[in-house]
Amino acid sequence: MQLLFRVFAVLGLVGAALCAAACHESGDVQVTKITFSGNTAIPAAQLKTVIATQESAFLPWSRRHFFDRTEFDRDVKRIEAFYADRGYPNAKVSGVDIKLNDAKDKVAIDVKINEGAPVLVENVTFEGLDVLPGAHLDQLRAQLPIKANQPRDQKVILVAHDLIVGELRDHGFPYAAVRMVERPGSAPDRVQLAAVADIGPKSVFGGINIEGQASVDENVIRRELAFHEGDEYRLSSITESQRRLYGLELFQFVNITPKLPEDKSPKVPVNVIVVEGKHRRLQLALGYGSEEKARARVNWRHVNFTGGARTVDTEAKWSSLEHGFRGSFTEPYLAKRTSMRFTGATWWASEPAYTYKSQGGRIVFTRQFSRGSAGIARGVRNELRAGLIREYESYQITKAALEDLSIRDQLIALGLDPVTGKGRGTLSGFEIDFDRDTSGRPLDPRRGYLLSAHFEKAGPWLAGSFTYNELLGEGRKYFELGPRFVWANRLRAGTLAGTDGAEIPFYKRYFVGGSTSVRGWGRYQVSPLLNGLPIGGRTMMEVSTEARFGLRGKISGVLFVDGGNVWADSWMVQPRDLRWAAGPGLRYDTPIGPVRIDLGIQLNPIQGLLINGIPEGRRWRIHFSIGQAF
Repeated sequence: MQLLFRVFAVLGLVGAALCAAACHESGDVQVTKITFSGNTAIPAAQLKTVIATQESAFLPWSRRHFFDRTEFDRDVKRIEAFYADRGYPNAKVSGVDIKLNDAKDKVAIDVKINEGAPVLVENVTFEGLDVLPGAHLDQLRAQLPIKANQPRDQKVILVAHDLIVGELRDHGFPYAAVRMVERPGSAPDRVQLAAVADIGPKSVFGGINIEGQASVDENVIRRELAFHEGDEYRLSSITESQRRLYGLELFQFVNITPKLPEDKSPKVPVNVIVVEGKHRRLQLALGYGSEEKARARVNWRHVNFTGGARTVDTEAKWSSLEHGFRGSFTEPYLAKRTSMRFTGATWWASEPAYTYKSQGGRIVFTRQFSRGSAGIARGVRNELRAGLIREYESYQITKAALEDLSIRDQLIALGLDPVTGKGRGTLSGFEIDFDRDTSGRPLDPRRGYLLSAHFEKAGPWLAGSFTYNELLGEGRKYFELGPRFVWANRLRAGTLAGTDGAEIPFYKRYFVGGSTSVRGWGRYQVSPLLNGLPIGGRTMMEVSTEARFGLRGKISGVLFVDGGNVWADSWMVQPRDLRWAAGPGLRYDTPIGPVRIDLGIQLNPIQGLLINGIPEGRRWRIHFSIGQAF
């Protein structure tokens, strides 16, 4: 009672001071800053989301927030209730410091908190969950967010409850219910938690009713469902089915709802409701990037061409780096989860070291493997692709390299005409790719990992001009270290193997550097040099690590370190030769991905590198783009 009286006395003094400064609840005194003292368990940023009193933004045109004494009284109760939910039932607001400016129209507030001792969870037990497979039960225990000797956080307990329910409903128990029972622990400040399950009858999917389709055949919808009538009920099958249907791009709305009978029948009927979107789409896009400069793109798609969810896609693009036209046709259902895509293109590109033109096509067969996102498993995507390549290629190195007569022999070794600096030929071969992605967020991943592998073989057996084998691999790993902090890592390496360098097209050679590579250099500026000019190589390796952290609202920051290099020969990696760059970056979150600006600073510059024919004098680069670097 004495502490409560002190809190109200402090609030009374706050009100008196503000009233003396002509502060009325109509909003005369602007709140410029809110700070917290004594809080160690809960960060100030989180406490600010709990209270109604807010800081005014610092920009002149931003919204202003004013002190409201009645609302601030409620904020005190909100803070204490929030602490109680997070396992600190004895936490109290012990005082408030008010700092008015000289004009008495602005105020800074410091809230003093006495957190008190938390109530700790002594242990967590399961009751009634022995129906789950042993491996899944062990994994559930390991991934449960509430742990022994942690504060009794009601939010975390709710997450644990939903995780357990989801796991039961992903193993044939749609009627499962779970109670999180709290029992006395070995001391007054300790409790024991028990997850007590009422599993209900084991069930299967019943009849499937589909509604809302107009021009899309019902069979197209049924074949994308990850379950059939009579299959064991799994929540992940519903989630996966919904993802597949959205992936067809035919529908603007998809809802798959199990209709649980009141009598808890072991057969659960399912309603699938869809709303079709526009099947023909025209997209015009303009943009700017630090590497491409101005760019324009026109895209036309028909996502239900001749029915059956077949897709025709055409695109024309122009920028300072590339321009051309490509078209594709996709048959989404050759067999279960297997599709075919044919692409034809005529494309021109201008890189810092060379220019090239490609005309031809590829046919690619794709097989997808997935695991749903319900229960303890986040969404996992596995994709295997195999394709045939038939393209006519022509390319030419830069004029600066051509004018240097001392490199005539090297041009011949690269398969280039020593007079014109040109090369040409027909690329015939096949490629195999495999991707495994557990991140679930391609534009801005925060957790999980991505593994990818690429193998390509070209040879004369399909009337081709080139002979080589290419092997590329990449791994990315993301750690979510709190709601506003992500640690991202990447390793990428590849090699081109061939008995004769002249049989490998010049445009296949490796270069690194640029907005998604070693960011201290520009695009394709890191590679073996020939008289100061990058000429590419046959083996490459890149490593990157970066910390991504929230700053304010949609704005976040990045600190990164990149390393990479290219070596002249196949299977040649010398980690001591890596070129390193580091620097900061900013991100602004948008619906299409984060807008990105990075400043890369070279840590070990390349001696003798020529940029536009003159020695490099700038040891930093600024990159603008959309999406994370990796």
